[in-house]
Amino acid sequence: RRFPGALQAPSSDPELIASLGQYLNKVVGTTCALVEQDGRVIFSHKEFESLSPASTIKLATAIAALDILGPDSTFTTRFAASKAPKNGVIDGDLYVIGGGDPLFATTGYKTSFDDPDQFYEDLTSLADTLADAGVRQISGGIVGDESRYDATRWVPSWPTRYQIGGTVAPLSALLVNDGSTGYSDTPSDSTANRKTGDSPLLFAQTLRTVLNARGIKVAGEASTGRAPTDASEIASFESVPMTKVLSEMLTNSDNTTAELVTKEIGFQAKGQGSTTAGIDAIKESLTRQGFDLAGLVMLDGSGLDPNNRMTCTLNLALVSAISRTPEVLAALPVGGRTGTLRKRMLATASTGRVRAKTGTLNSVNALSGY
Repeated sequence: RRFPGALQAPSSDPELIASLGQYLNKVVGTTCALVEQDGRVIFSHKEFESLSPASTIKLATAIAALDILGPDSTFTTRFAASKAPKNGVIDGDLYVIGGGDPLFATTGYKTSFDDPDQFYEDLTSLADTLADAGVRQISGGIVGDESRYDATRWVPSWPTRYQIGGTVAPLSALLVNDGSTGYSDTPSDSTANRKTGDSPLLFAQTLRTVLNARGIKVAGEASTGRAPTDASEIASFESVPMTKVLSEMLTNSDNTTAELVTKEIGFQAKGQGSTTAGIDAIKESLTRQGFDLAGLVMLDGSGLDPNNRMTCTLNLALVSAISRTPEVLAALPVGGRTGTLRKRMLATASTGRVRAKTGTLNSVNALSGY
């Protein structure tokens, strides 16, 4: 089956090598490059040098998530109260307990997406689960419980500029609209008056608005706190399967999704919903799966940290591993067509012929795919 390829190699390999070499001679700064076909190295350039991978490190997060969490796993958001509802009425506060779902948004926030096709879970679907459970009135307020994960909003080693501008949300196990203000009172309306806020409180406030709009009267205000250990569960909402979550993460290079998946990995594998626990579990999973982690420095799950490091050999090995999960592989952006590549490689020979994970920081431009 590979015989035609063997016949082509003597002429095609030198042509490709010359072309890549000519390109790399023009590159400013340090780079590594590695090209393989069917396990055969065609071109290599400093492939063992450890460089900043930017968002291509999300490939490592995705592969570990498939291993530790499982492709069909979900994030569960739960409703609870001190007493079970009676005749559709909850006497007291309703607790909404975050499960780490990174994809909740309202229709107003959707208008801010750079990619209009970006996937999200409508917060009204969460409200519907409460209505389906027969709840019609809440005499107390809405209390947001984010206790599944730690309350560290941003990785300490990140540049402070990430805390503005929508690069990544203030991380929480209870999150809607990427923790942006401006939607809690009018969730269906677009607004330019957005800034980062108190993620769990914004969730509780926005949910209260949605519930009232859908006919579930909430008498009290929104707040945050921890649900009583003996609280009665009233209803729950399951996110889309992990393969779909990871697909959204890779297609749009969603930093918030990557970081919350990392915390969930830490929670499941280490009993701690923290970035540090998640990274430790990710590296253990990669080692268990046979990846060579020489030169790997992983400080977050998204690739935002400028001090992350990875070799081209590991990066390409991760792409090869992703190719064995078709649903996730299909999420890698296509040049000139989808995701973070939809505005790149336009009207070129690469249009529609490159599927790859992008990685971009102020001083980094990475691409890993086929």
